[in-house]
This record gives sequence, C-alpha cells and structure tokens, in this order.
Amino acid sequence: MREFLSLVSRPVRYLGQEINAVRKDPDQVKLRFCLAFPDAYEVGMSHLGIQILYSILNGKKEVACERVFAPWVDMERVLREKRSPLSSLESSIPLDRFDILGFSLQYELSFTNVLNMLDLSGIPFFSKERDDRFPLIIAGGPTAFNPAPVADFFDAIVLGDGEEVVVEICDVALQWKESRGRREELLKSLAQLDGVYVPLFHQEGDRVRRRLVSDLNHAPFPICPVVPYMRVVHDRLGVEIARGCKRGCRFCEAGFIHRPYRERSPGTIHEILNASLKQTGYEEVSLLSLSAGDYSSIGPLVSTLMDRFESKKVALSFPSLRIESVMAHLAEEVKRVRKTGFTVAPEAGTDRLRRVINKEMDEGILLQGLADLFSKGWKNVKLYFMLGLPTETEEDLRGIIDLSKRISLIGARQRIHPNINVSVSTFVPKPHTPFQWESQISLEEIKERLRFLKDESRRNRLRFKWQDPRLSFLEAIFSRGDRNLSRVLVEAHRLGCRFDGWSDQFNYPLWLEAFGKAGLEMEHYTRKRNFEEALPWSFIETGIKPTFLWEEYQRGLKEKTSPPCQEGSCRRCGICDGRTLRLEEGLRDQIQSSSKKVARGGIRRKGIKKKVRLRFTKKGEIRFLSHLELAHLFHRASKRADLPLCHSEGFHPMPRIVFATALPVGLESLMEVVDIELEGRITPLEVMERLNAALPQGIRITGAEEVPFSSSPSFIHDRSIYWIPLDHLLSREDAVIKIKEALEKDELVIDQERKGMRRSVDVRPLIESMEVVDKGQEWGEPGGWGIRLVFRNDGRRAAKPSEIVEAVLGLEGETLAQCKVIKLK
Repeated sequence: MREFLSLVSRPVRYLGQEINAVRKDPDQVKLRFCLAFPDAYEVGMSHLGIQILYSILNGKKEVACERVFAPWVDMERVLREKRSPLSSLESSIPLDRFDILGFSLQYELSFTNVLNMLDLSGIPFFSKERDDRFPLIIAGGPTAFNPAPVADFFDAIVLGDGEEVVVEICDVALQWKESRGRREELLKSLAQLDGVYVPLFHQEGDRVRRRLVSDLNHAPFPICPVVPYMRVVHDRLGVEIARGCKRGCRFCEAGFIHRPYRERSPGTIHEILNASLKQTGYEEVSLLSLSAGDYSSIGPLVSTLMDRFESKKVALSFPSLRIESVMAHLAEEVKRVRKTGFTVAPEAGTDRLRRVINKEMDEGILLQGLADLFSKGWKNVKLYFMLGLPTETEEDLRGIIDLSKRISLIGARQRIHPNINVSVSTFVPKPHTPFQWESQISLEEIKERLRFLKDESRRNRLRFKWQDPRLSFLEAIFSRGDRNLSRVLVEAHRLGCRFDGWSDQFNYPLWLEAFGKAGLEMEHYTRKRNFEEALPWSFIETGIKPTFLWEEYQRGLKEKTSPPCQEGSCRRCGICDGRTLRLEEGLRDQIQSSSKKVARGGIRRKGIKKKVRLRFTKKGEIRFLSHLELAHLFHRASKRADLPLCHSEGFHPMPRIVFATALPVGLESLMEVVDIELEGRITPLEVMERLNAALPQGIRITGAEEVPFSSSPSFIHDRSIYWIPLDHLLSREDAVIKIKEALEKDELVIDQERKGMRRSVDVRPLIESMEVVDKGQEWGEPGGWGIRLVFRNDGRRAAKPSEIVEAVLGLEGETLAQCKVIKLK
C-alpha cells in the first residue's frame, strides 16, 4: 500500500515503521501472524490489547507478528481501482499470505469492516468456504462474548483474557504446520483449548469457559509499545493497574465478563512505567482500569508517580473516577504537572434510578468533590449519563439536567466558569449482565427523550453531546443477535456499509435495506426476554451463575442495591474460589515510605539555559508526516534521548521547540531548522548525537550550534529552493513552454483551501525563478530532468510548491499527487 501514500488524505495511517515497531524477516520464522483491527489506525493504536498481543507474539522467536487496520474509504477506493490487496504495515505482505489473521472485536458496528478487510484480501467470508490456501481467521475481544452474529465468519473465537491462550494457539498451529495435517485437524486441536470456541465443531449442549489470567503481576505487559507518528484517539502511555470491577453496575458488560477484580501491584506498575517512558518518550501516563479510584493504593501510587515524573513533565490522567475516590487528593497531585481532564460517570440523574442500576453515589459527596476540584483550578469536567435505562421516567431525565446545572453553578460561584461537558448515550442491554433480559426502548422513544434533553440543555446553557440513537439501536441488535444476522452483515457490506461507528460514514437506510432483504425484523432483537429463553450466548461460561444475574435483575427492578465484591470469602456471583481475588492493600505502607525517599531528590534542579539550533533532513516515506506530527515526533524523541528540555509556564506546559517553517505533507527536505531550548551542561554535539539515536529512519540531524535566545529560526528563511523531478510525468518541451507563459504574466492567481475556507491568492510575486534543469546539473548525477523552483517567503501570503506546479504546468489529480517535491535549502 505504500505505493499509494500520496493518493490518500492521511498517509501516516499506512506508513508503519513507527518507534518500537518490530519487523522480522518473514522467511526466517515458522509462523506469520497478523493482528487485524477493524477500524481506523488512530482507533486501533489506542487499544492496549493490540500492544499486549503484539509484544507477546513478537517475543516468540519462531513467530513474526504484524498489524493491519481497516483502510479508510479513500485508501479502499485506491486499492480497488489498482486491484491491489490489503497488506500489513510492517512488511507490506498481503493478508492472504499469513498463517493466522486475528481480529480484535471491540465494537459491534465494526463488523462490516471485518468483511471489508477480508474482501480486500481476496479471502472468502465464511469459514466453510475456506481451505488450506487461506489463513486461519480467528477473533477475540469483548463483543466475542456473543459470537453468534459473526460465528460463521471465523474459524475460532477466543473468549476471555488473551495473554496465555494466544501463545497456545501459535503452538498448536506450529505443530500442525510441521505435521502437514489437514485444516480440519487444526480446528479440532484448537477446540480442545480452554477459552477457544470453534463454531464448525460446536455441538448443542457444549459449553465453552472463558480464559482467565488470575495474576496480573505475572501476565506479560509491553515495556516497548509501538509509538504512532500520528495523534491517535488515546495518545498517551497506558498501563493497566487493575482488571475487572468490584462495583457490579447492572448495565456494564465489562464489569461482569472481566470478573474477578484483580490488581497489578504498585511495584510492578512502577517498573513498567520506568521502562516504558524511556522507550517511548510519552508526556502523559493513563492509569487504566474500569474504576481507577477503586485501586486499593491509588492515593499513594499517584503521589509516588508524581514525585518520580514531575521533573520530567510527565502528566497523569484517569479514564474515569468515582468522585468519592480521594478525588481531592488525586487532583492536588495530578496538577503538579498539568491539569488533565476529569471524567465522572453518574450514569443516571436521580438516586432512585442509580439504585436500579446499582450505581451508588452520594450527590453531596459528588458536589463537594467537584467544588474542591474547581477550587484547585480545574475547569474541564466530563459527565457521562445514560438514557433509556430500565424504569426510567421523565423525572430521571430532568435529574440529568438538574445535576449538571448544579455542578456548573458550583464552579460559577467560585468564579471558575468551568467547561462542563454532558455526554449521554443510550442504554444497550448487553450479554452476561443482569440487564441482558431487558428490552431496549424503541428508536422513536430514544429520539423523543433526546429531544427533551437537548431542549433542556439549550435552555440551561449546558454543553450537550449525544450518540446517534440509530447507532445504539443497531448496537443492541448485534449485541443480542443470533447467527441469522450474518446474512444481514454480508448484505450490508455489499450495499456499501463501512465505518458504521463514524457519523460521517454511517448510512442507516442501507441497514434497513439489508434487514429487509434478509427478511429479519430489527425489533425482534431488542425485545424483552424471559429467564427460560435460550440466549444465543448461553453456552459461554463466564464463571458467573445465571441465577445470580437474574436475581440482580429482579433486585434492580425493586430499586435494591447490592454490595460491591468483598475480599475474602465472598461467593455471591460464583466466580471466586477465595484464592484469585486479592486487593493487595498491604502494600500501601511500602508505597508511602518510598514516596518520602523519592520526594527528597526527585525534582531536577534548574540549571543554565541555552538555545540549540539544529539542521536536519526529512527524506523517504517519513515525508508523509504533517508539521504537527513532526513536532510531536521531535518532542518524544527528545524525551527518549533524555534531553533537559525547557518548558513553557501555565496550565499546559509545552517544550520550547520551534521550527523555522512548516513543511507540507509529502514534501522532502534536505535542510530544515528547529530550535530547542535546554537547561544544564550539554553541548550542541551531544544534543545532535542523542537525538540521532532516538529519531526514526528518514530524519537526520546534520548540524547543531548554540544561538542567542533573541535569534528566531524564521528570520533565516527569506526564500526556499525546490527540486521537482518531472521526466516521468510530462514532456520537457511542454514544461518549458508553460513555465515561460506563466512567468510572463503579471498575475498568477490560484484558488486555495485552508481549514475548510476557500480563497484566491496571487502567487506570481512569490516565484523568484522557475526553470527546467537536468538532474546532473542540480544533483551531480546523470539521468532525468526536473524543475528548479526558487520561492520567496514574504510572510503575508503562502503557497505549496504543488499548487505552483498545478497552476503553471496544469498537472492535476493522481498525476499531481505523485509529483515528488524536494526542498534543497
């Protein structure tokens, strides 16, 4: 796919070659495994599971693991036009040449992307249609806990934790390859593994128990995660501090399928972060858990982490917190570097409805906690709610508005005027939860309740965000669907459904058409179920007794709460045996004592400041990085190189790294300039050597010098010189004539689009000279010809070299996109 990078909008999605990416020689390994994520790169590379499995698989000498993500619609169009197959990032190997293709199923509305990726690879959709010529197609992830809608597409589906079973799958596949057995024999062997469901051999009455990693401290965790070049959805270093949840919210599938609650020890967390930050250069760490505030030593852990990383300007963040979870203490610690956002999930607007869903929350504590947060200077707070919960009334909906308004008023009284973002999603009854038998309210009812909330939010000047109710409706259908839905998915894909979770790509009428052609009623899947009904996912044993889930459902309808999981002899749900549930609270004293040691010497003393000017080249495929991505790359490379960076003051401290010019995407350069402000005794030569060791291939520091602080890098560029090879795109004679005609004009007006706005610009004054020259004349190398363009930088108007080529030579479309531009100086 790298041949087509110049033809798509975000080429960095397909570059590969990221920091810490692993590229083994495919011919030197015995098994080729490709991790496939059926969504865009920026979504997939935010997922911790991909990083964990990638590290585990590449840790096996005989296995090469690569990655592939769903190509965006523009890349799909190019692949189909060029009849080129979808291929992996690391080695550009077409997917049908791998031994195993493993899909991560995180969201029901990515199912059509799975089919699209198979289609682009020439791989049949249905398992029964594939023979030994095709890879083994497997899947795992949370949506696999009801595999029925997609079961016919996969050879095997992993249920539960993947760290151990993925190695066992590879071992079985290696043995099968060595024995040269039949595909049927491989599937039968996989079916014998705990936690592996093989639809082809599954008989009625068979049970599959999910896999469980009992001790996170012994589970492998990556310390060299792949660092994307582009800004991904969760652009930070994530470390899982706990798995599962103790709370038992009755709507939450993740809380039940990941039981029992398990913590990673503080010591292990410190080891992971110390190693990972050195290898990645991240400036923010996220402590990942379904409820990070429930971590038994969260306060001392955060204190010691901030003691250790404050001097390196590494910030801490949390995905979501319960307000009573020592929030005031956490806020005080976190703000030592940067006030990252706080997210609180009341879920419902009234205490009554929170009792129904088993989400106990004292509103008094909530309001006091947020008052403390605002008093410490916090402005950004996200509130998450759900609508359509069982027994919900208009009073509960009004409660969402009233609670949000009260929170906003607390900040206003303190003269903070906080940014309160109220986000509402629609309740989806999920498998393996107490509400799995509940119905989802009708699509029209969802729309009506959303209208009410939108009107009330507007009236009360609240920032209100919501999810398209049609997405939630489809999510509910596929969450609780059966194997008949595979026909719908195939038809929806044929009609053109892709990236259904993206609002700009979602096409609901096509889904209506697909269901109509399959002869299935959508409402059949969102109806209420009874306890005796056989559910499509009933054969999966999560370890939780179905009778416990039903009893919890009934308690919810009676507005009765249940206690959280308890350490020790709790046997309520049936999953714990008294040995696997350990909260490790005894380590708290150990953390506090180490905190005192770190606090005394952890802060870096400020030294002499200096500004170092670096000259560097940007060549090869790395030219497809945008200016912002390049700036981000230099920041993290500087942190990996352990350079003593100077930072700005204020709410969001940023490194003082300033580029002379912003290089357009796709343009190579032999001479760029960037200034970096540093402190301490470090020479320009040391800066250059350290950075070159940390920068990726394609970027090379060629010179370094100390300059006065008053010297600005932008002042040294009054003009730029470009070389544009054209011998393969048009005739030399045509180029000479067109250049002569353009330069004889007094004006050369072009239409530009910048940030969605169109404007007309006269670029003739910017062109100092433009001439056809031989490659040997410009480069000292024989063969070929091109254009030497000298461009003035007047500071008032600007244009890209490609825009000049288009205006002067008339090149456009694919021809213009493939025109290579090299900045000489």
